[in-house]
Amino acid sequence: MRRQTIADGITAILDYCHKFRSAGSIRRYEKACSTIQLFYDDANEAEYDTLNNVKILDKISGKSDDIKPSGHPEYRCIFRILAMLNDYYNGNPFRDKYPMVSRYKYQLEPLYQQLTEDFKESLTVRKGTVPVLNSIARDFFYYIQQMGIYDMDDINQEILYSFMKKEYQNHQGSMNNVVYVMRLLCAFLNESGFRHVPTGLLSFSLPSSRKKVYPAFSTENIGKILSQPDRNTSSGKRDYAVLLLASVTGIRAVDIANLELSDISWRQMAIHFIQSKTRNGISLPLVANAGSAISDYILNGRPESDSPYVFLTQSKPAHKLSNKSSISNILVKHMKSAGLKKKPHDGKSFHAFRRCMGIWLLDTSSSPEIISQILGHQSRDVLKCYLPLTESKLSVCALGFESITVESEVYR
Repeated sequence: MRRQTIADGITAILDYCHKFRSAGSIRRYEKACSTIQLFYDDANEAEYDTLNNVKILDKISGKSDDIKPSGHPEYRCIFRILAMLNDYYNGNPFRDKYPMVSRYKYQLEPLYQQLTEDFKESLTVRKGTVPVLNSIARDFFYYIQQMGIYDMDDINQEILYSFMKKEYQNHQGSMNNVVYVMRLLCAFLNESGFRHVPTGLLSFSLPSSRKKVYPAFSTENIGKILSQPDRNTSSGKRDYAVLLLASVTGIRAVDIANLELSDISWRQMAIHFIQSKTRNGISLPLVANAGSAISDYILNGRPESDSPYVFLTQSKPAHKLSNKSSISNILVKHMKSAGLKKKPHDGKSFHAFRRCMGIWLLDTSSSPEIISQILGHQSRDVLKCYLPLTESKLSVCALGFESITVESEVYR
């Protein structure tokens, strides 16, 4: 590592930010850099030292005695700058992303961390399911870590049940997942040599969780939402194209985020892409108004970029929108502008556009095969979730009283 003053590294980072970051990001970087420089000034040090990185992070996260336990709001930005400083002094180029060291709230001791990683490697489920199961496994190992259990053979039925009782507070709608993970964990530990770990955990099945019927957007509300983006601005053109595309196709948020320029066939006025959820290919017609909105964004609003993705961020350097959060935030932003209130778990999410499409297709008496093809479902049974939202179809299912013999009249 080359020896240079901390001021040199900070200057290089700020020069980089002025070229590739937005004005708001530059202000955050400048403030975070001032915090780092102040730490070095207070320590009477001028040269960069990697040992100071941990001290700075401990100080702003509240681990030191001279700062409030609430931590520091600049933690993430300062973490990124310290990583950039480390790259700079090692002669490496700056990177676009510097992920945090750990996304978990609780840290495991080496024994439990190794067991968690070994359990994760033993899973044979779909790649997208692994993080869900691994998160529950981490919770369990942290739970027995807090109990001071270091010999896995000490785990018994009582410990397993007490953990599941605790997990119920955060997994009321998905306790089947918790039980499933506990079964896998017990089998894993038993196969790893801990023969006293009980493997006969809950031989019975939990009752199915109750299915909540979420609403779809009304035609009036969709009109209000689509009227909010300012189509004279770049971000407004993007937001309008995203919302309109979702309303006329029912494409999932993750698939809109991953939509590439090459997925659009302008001659055929169609979209061809691989669904993120099912990994199946799907082709959908691109209606005129959605096509016009997308082309207006690409030609007049999309930042200059070599990125293959259609929808990009406005901040520099421009990159694709995150798979779910950025797309969902677009909807939340314009729902708020339209005066549509949103509450947690009220169903007014980006997926409501998909429910709208399912309802519309059912109301037009489209065949189950056509609906499954358009929405990209793997099973026709998925259509059952849209049936409770269509009054016309529910009325067909209603039974009359003609076959019931009336033995006595109550009302005349």
